Amino acid sequence: MKKRMLLVICIGLIMCIAIAGCSSQAKESESKTAEKLTSVVDQGGNEVQLPETITKVAITPIPWASAIWAIDGGSQRIVSINPSAMAAYKTSFMPELDPSFATISTAEITKDFTINVEALMNLKPEIAFIWNDQTAEAEQLKAVGITPVMLNYAENLEDLKKDLLLVGQVLGKEDEAEKLTAYHTEVENYFIDKKAELDSISKKKVMYLRNSKLSVAGAKNINNYLLELTGGANVAAGLDKQWSEVNMEQILQWNPEIIYLSNFDEIVPEDLYQNKIEGQDWSNIDAVKNHRVYKTPMGIYRYDAPCVETPLMIKWMGSIQQPELFKDYDIRKDLKAFYKAFFSANLTDENIDTILKVDANS
Repeated sequence: MKKRMLLVICIGLIMCIAIAGCSSQAKESESKTAEKLTSVVDQGGNEVQLPETITKVAITPIPWASAIWAIDGGSQRIVSINPSAMAAYKTSFMPELDPSFATISTAEITKDFTINVEALMNLKPEIAFIWNDQTAEAEQLKAVGITPVMLNYAENLEDLKKDLLLVGQVLGKEDEAEKLTAYHTEVENYFIDKKAELDSISKKKVMYLRNSKLSVAGAKNINNYLLELTGGANVAAGLDKQWSEVNMEQILQWNPEIIYLSNFDEIVPEDLYQNKIEGQDWSNIDAVKNHRVYKTPMGIYRYDAPCVETPLMIKWMGSIQQPELFKDYDIRKDLKAFYKAFFSANLTDENIDTILKVDANS
């Protein structure tokens, strides 16, 4: 009997210790979660104390309206965006996914990112996402009780992923942001692993054209990295800027074999093939003679800028520039899988044609 009682007591003690340990771990976990949600360090290097609840957000940067929509799983918390972001929305594929996005206000933020703080106060956002050089605006927002969170204009994929993860932390959507950035890393690593093979073959001379004013992507443009990563040689890599305006004489001298057309302008391949732009003669450019001019895709946002769909932009470029090397994926299948995984959307073949600008690029 004594032995049995001693055994019962020992078991009881073990259970108490186990329960206490679990309780301690749970409290520690809760403490870490609470700590993670109460403050973040933004892309301006500021420690930001977050509101207890975030029901409304305003978004100054143009690309980030779509990114925040993607990470948050909808537009339910977005109350104000840049009018340029709304213009992009209207010409993108996103209306098919979220018609209610069209009702978001654009009256409080101008195209040049100026914030009408008094007007924004009427919408009562707890958070305003701004660029990391908007220090004056940050102080104005804090003065009226709106918490500013600074984002960085990504010049590389690491900056882009940091921004995505920061948004996830602020909105309590860490898992969604981590899943998305993991896909970004996976796709980039696929192309990095092909570097040795790329180095052994000739690169296509490519040019990224922003608009009909002949503004091209230079060395500091993220597209310069994407072009090189996917087996192209950017003819404007010697220009140490994000975008540089050049002339037809320079383009003729470069003579690109492939030209990409941005969605920041309405210019399409046919405009170059038919020499429709006044004062410009494209007839002697190899990319034009061989019909290798491509309008960049547009999904929930322009693929030109660092965005949620940048991995798809990389795959699309690879399939155009080095189709023999990058033949172990299918951009259409990957696009369909991406939309299902991250937007819970089932794309049709017609939807994919629309996103990839198949009509313009045929």
